[in-house]
Amino acid sequence: MPERQAYIPLAAIRRVQVYINTPRRSLSDIKKATGADYIINGTLYNMTTGAVNCHLKAEGQVIAKPPYTVYGLSWDTGKDMRMEILPCGKRNYIAGAPLILHGEPLKKLTYASGTGGSRPRSAIGLRGNELALYCNTAGRTPERLRDELAKAGWTQAVMLDGGGSSQCDFAGQKITSSRKVQHLILVYLEQEPEEPKGEKPMVEINAYSKKKDGGKKLSTNFTVKEFACSDGSDAVLVAPRLVMVLQSIRSHFGKAVTINSGYRTPQKNAAVGGAAQSQHCYGTAADIVVKGVTPANVAAYAREIMPDWGGVGIYTRQGFTHVDVREVKADWKGT
Repeated sequence: MPERQAYIPLAAIRRVQVYINTPRRSLSDIKKATGADYIINGTLYNMTTGAVNCHLKAEGQVIAKPPYTVYGLSWDTGKDMRMEILPCGKRNYIAGAPLILHGEPLKKLTYASGTGGSRPRSAIGLRGNELALYCNTAGRTPERLRDELAKAGWTQAVMLDGGGSSQCDFAGQKITSSRKVQHLILVYLEQEPEEPKGEKPMVEINAYSKKKDGGKKLSTNFTVKEFACSDGSDAVLVAPRLVMVLQSIRSHFGKAVTINSGYRTPQKNAAVGGAAQSQHCYGTAADIVVKGVTPANVAAYAREIMPDWGGVGIYTRQGFTHVDVREVKADWKGT
C-alpha cells in the first residue's frame, strides 16, 4: 500500500503555510496555484459545516479554539517549528492527537472515538532538526502509527485528519484523494541565494521566440524550446554561456540531460517561490537531471567547469541539480 514520508531540514524551509481551502481546490490545483514544495492535509474538521475541530491558527488568525489545551506544533516561518501547549501567543499552530512528545511515545493516546480503528493516516512532527511528514493509504490504528513513527526516529508527532482526507504531495511523491479538505499544510523551500539588489548577470543573453525558434539548435544536444518557461509564454531568454556549461555536462557523462526549469517569467518565478533576483529570470540558470547520475555528482562536475564563478545547488531528494552562470561563485544544498 502507498506510504509517503518526508524529512525536511528546518534550515531549508522558507515558509510553512496553513492554506484555508475555501475554493475547495484539489491537491493538484493547489500545487499549481501556490508552487508549494510539500503539501499535506490538515487536522480534523466537520465535513458538513467546514468548522475545524482542533486548535488551528493561520497567518495571525485563530481558525479554531476549542475549550481545552493540548500539545501541538507552532511556528512563525517554519524554520522555528516546535511542540508546545496550545493555544499559544502570536505564532501559527496546529493540533491533532499527540503521539510522541519530546522523544517519548505517549503511552495513552487521546482522540475522538470516531477517529479510532484502522484507517489511512497522516501526521506531522519533528525528527531532530527536521520537519517530518507522513501519509499513507493503508490501515493504521493511532497506536500503530505512534509506534512506527517512533521507530523511524520522530521526536515529536501529531496525528492529523485521516481516512478519506489523507492526501499529500511530497516533492512529487503523491497520495491523492477525491476529498477536497477544508485546509492543508504547505511547505515552501529556500531556493537559490538571491543576488545583491541591483546586481544583474554580466553575461551575454539571447532572446528567442518559442514559436519561431523552438527547434533551433543552440548546441549539439540542446534546442531553444528546452529552455522555454513552463507557463506557455513565447519569449525565451538563454545565455550562451549556460548552453556551453550544459553541453559540457552532457558530453562528459554521455547521458541525456533533462531541463526541469530553464527560463522563467517573473510571474512564473513568483508563483513557484523563486528568489526575487533568480537567475532563472535572466535565462542564466537551469535545473537539470542527468539520467543515471546523482545530483551531487552532476554538481561536482559543474564546479570543475566553473571553479571560481557560477551557482551550483544540490537538491538530492528532489533529484535535480541547479546550475547557473552568475559572475560570482555560489554553492548551496536544498532538499
